[in-house]
Amino acid sequence: MATEQAPANYLPRKKAGAYIGERVRGRPYSEITLIGWERDGRGPPVTRIGRDVVYFIPSIEKWMRDQEQSVPGRRQSASAA
Repeated sequence: MATEQAPANYLPRKKAGAYIGERVRGRPYSEITLIGWERDGRGPPVTRIGRDVVYFIPSIEKWMRDQEQSVPGRRQSASAA
């Protein structure tokens, strides 16, 4: 399977880098960045099909939500409590 022919709801690494990067910083992350994240256990979950690596879009979105952090020292507003 060529990664450009990924199943529906899956993105090959290059497109996953673009998907994440455009939403986070307005420009794509490189494939090398995603490989590093994968190696370090910091990136979104991957699916391996033979030698190909693809990313399930709902898993990318969950991973992005999981990266959210509260800012230390900031109080929650009364409406958020």
